[in-house]
Amino acid sequence: MSKPVIFVIGATGNIGSATLKALSGKYAGKFDIRAGVRNPDKADKLRGLAGVTVVQATQGDKDSLVGVFKGVDALYIIAPGAENRAELVIGTAEAAKAAGVKFLLVLSVPTADLTDTIFGRQLNETETAVKKLSIPHAFLRLPLFVDNYWAFKDSIQSQSSIYSPVDPSQPFTTVVVDDAGKAAAAVLADWKKHENKTYTIISDCHSYGDVAREFSEAVGREVKYVRVPYDAAKQSLLQNGVPEWQADGLLEMYR
Repeated sequence: MSKPVIFVIGATGNIGSATLKALSGKYAGKFDIRAGVRNPDKADKLRGLAGVTVVQATQGDKDSLVGVFKGVDALYIIAPGAENRAELVIGTAEAAKAAGVKFLLVLSVPTADLTDTIFGRQLNETETAVKKLSIPHAFLRLPLFVDNYWAFKDSIQSQSSIYSPVDPSQPFTTVVVDDAGKAAAAVLADWKKHENKTYTIISDCHSYGDVAREFSEAVGREVKYVRVPYDAAKQSLLQNGVPEWQADGLLEMYR
């Protein structure tokens, strides 16, 4: 008999790659694992994973996706970093229903209930639309990533400092990307246990003061936390090529 099919669309990003790595490492012999990517020429790393087949798949392209999704049992839709991502994810989910996909796992954010925020509004629209499709589904709400602290490398090396607008005394939740991938893989591999559930996946709760102390211990010298105004933080994001809508959304999450 053929193996059940697990499909991850939006597979070349951090979350998609981590999920496929986890699926390959634990379930390669049990499932037919497919990585849906817009440009297969940029998916060489995914081809090296045991049991993973790279498939061309463009989010939101309903006409082509219906054929791509035929025979798929469980589909993970990873929302792209685009301003119209709700539209793209909803189109992808509608194609999945038309193709007879049995289960949808959809990436979301912990602020999806806060519709007065940018990310919350986008992902709330997505969650609401997926629920109306009446397909067995689950939502995986992910906060900001611990891995993003790598962005502090240059300022730690040159100035022994971390810069952020966040109150350094306030604890918050984050997730390690590899942990998020393992969680998604576990849901996809046994999806009938997770129908119509919403999960918020987090790592240890901590503050930016804690982050500065941990870096100080790791590098063997004091690393200071420097709190900057939100306007200055936005300008820094824009200068680093982050689109304005995304910069505003990130700062809303920080607040």
